[in-house]
Amino acid sequence: YFCGMIGMSFLNPLCCVLAMQYANPSILAPFSGLTLVWVILFSGVVVGEHPQRSQKVACALIVFGEVLVALFGDHTNASNMDVDDVIASYLDPAFITFMIAMFSFITVLHLIIKRFPKTSLLKKMAWGSVGGAITGFQNYLKDSLTIFQATRRDGGPLPALFYLCFILAMTTGFAGLLCLSACMKRYDATYASAMFVVSFVITASSMSAVHYHTFADIGGERAIVMYLLGLCILIYGATILVKPKAAACLPDKGSDHSQISDGSKEETLLETAERRC
Repeated sequence: YFCGMIGMSFLNPLCCVLAMQYANPSILAPFSGLTLVWVILFSGVVVGEHPQRSQKVACALIVFGEVLVALFGDHTNASNMDVDDVIASYLDPAFITFMIAMFSFITVLHLIIKRFPKTSLLKKMAWGSVGGAITGFQNYLKDSLTIFQATRRDGGPLPALFYLCFILAMTTGFAGLLCLSACMKRYDATYASAMFVVSFVITASSMSAVHYHTFADIGGERAIVMYLLGLCILIYGATILVKPKAAACLPDKGSDHSQISDGSKEETLLETAERRC
């Protein structure tokens, strides 16, 4: 448990900071799909959750889609931007519209989690998507590094925008990690990790398209088609993982069913549902 928390809360952000200096978020985000490979390989040994064949196929599709996104995505890097360019990018009407849409989407996910019943399929999808949607705001980390490099290159003190972007980068990363942990407490590790990766990749890719003009820098209609195809494969893999039966079979951990006395009819039905899932 502690090794996982150290890796997710310290080592992963450290590697992200180092990698973000050389590449665009639309390229780096898909590599988070490697998480699924490790989950599939070790979930049976570590947490006793053995992925089903359909889950393995879904994860393979997700990884394949992420490879397409990484290969045909935007390989440019905003290394020549200065502080004024970063400020102007946040005042872009398209980016403002995107931010409003994302905050509205996250708010809807929060309302679904709070108000829908525990066996709702929408609630399962909301738990799986909210962490990746929050963490997908990789622009804060990328722009804080851009401002830091531009200030070091031009000289002078760091502007207030650097500290704001850095704080927001840490906040969104930690909030996404908490949401992922909460999802893993309620659903199996393969589903939680896969949905987190899918929502993270889609959010980061969409943000990059608006904020860093990904499609303008991809180069060629063929590359754009392959890039979009990769995103579609990601979504299809996610639909395989989201099973109505899995959402309806098990209630959240800590629900009233855990208090049923031994030998009751309800407990027998619950154990049967667990075996089917």
